[in-house]
Amino acid sequence: MTDTDDNILARLVREPIEIQHISSWLGEPNCGAVLLFCGNVREYNRGKSVARIDYHAHETMALSELRKVAQFLVHHGATRAVAIHRLGSLDVSEMSILLGIALPHRKTGFGLLEQGMEMIKSTVPIWKHEHYQDGTVEWIEGS
Repeated sequence: MTDTDDNILARLVREPIEIQHISSWLGEPNCGAVLLFCGNVREYNRGKSVARIDYHAHETMALSELRKVAQFLVHHGATRAVAIHRLGSLDVSEMSILLGIALPHRKTGFGLLEQGMEMIKSTVPIWKHEHYQDGTVEWIEGS
């Protein structure tokens, strides 16, 4: 699923996120900064060794909320914004989320990315089904 306009890109994908393509899309001649946050599946969580994570979403609502985050970022100073979340089964070290912005200057961008990530974690209906090396599984709310 995808939603895009001239300065906002929001997507739910089932294939690896193409960071180089997205970075190129974000870049503009009037922007000196392209800032990206890449969230990867980590090896340990909640004191357990992770084997993989299955990401599930209410796709229509999740896409709508990702778009709202990208709009917020543009409204608060970014020239362009992207919010992409991967769904399906991901192994350790695979990228699950990419949040990016382009701005004339970097200074305000880092705080803006942090706000965007907090919005995603609190509003986007995505759930993690973590599979651990010991054979146990656990549902975890939030992206």
